[in-house]
Parts: sequence; structure tokens; C-alpha cells
Amino acid sequence: MFTMGTIQPASDPARGLKLSEARYNRDVSHGETNINVVVRCRGRNEREVRENTPVVVSTNGVKGTTVELAMGPRAPGDLTFSFDKVFSPAADQAMIFNEVAAPILEEVCHVCSEMF
Repeated sequence: MFTMGTIQPASDPARGLKLSEARYNRDVSHGETNINVVVRCRGRNEREVRENTPVVVSTNGVKGTTVELAMGPRAPGDLTFSFDKVFSPAADQAMIFNEVAAPILEEVCHVCSEMF
């Protein structure tokens, strides 16, 4: 039986745990990190290409860890930001799914199978 905010198997309602508690307890014991920051940069749209606007966002490859913002000639310099994963406009949907969503789904299935 499922109730809002808890998982309670029908065979043993006393075993119900809040998902966040189960996840927290499992992660703390394994020393895992819960949050990864992932950035997907888009390419220029048709208007930007037509107007020949400059590319101001660049990445270090199709899949990397940094984003560089070209601030223009009046700025003292460009800015670079680091993230856990950065995907360039050349990254396709399958690559992003396999790198980002698939591991999350696998973990959810693993946690659910442990609980039941």
C-alpha cells in the first residue's frame, strides 16, 4: 500500500520508510554524493545565426566539465565555470540520457528492489 510521502509494502506496513530517509541512510553509509550539477549548452537559434551574433558560450569538447563565457571586448576577461558534467550543443539526446538519466533510474530501481 502506498501513502503520501512513505512507502509501505502491503505485507509489512511497519517497514514503511520515507524515501528521503532511505536514500539518506544509504548514501551516508557509502559516502556517496547526492547532487551533481549538469549543464547542457544549446546551439545558436535561427535568428542568432541569421543575425551573425557571436558565440559567447563554449565548452571543452562534446562532454566536459567547464563552460566558458566570452564577455566581449569591454570586459576584463572571459569567465569560466566548472560543473560535474557539461554537454556541448553537439551532444545528442541519447548521450545525455545515458550519462545523466540512466544512472539515476538504475539507482531508483536498486533502492526500490532493496525495500521490497
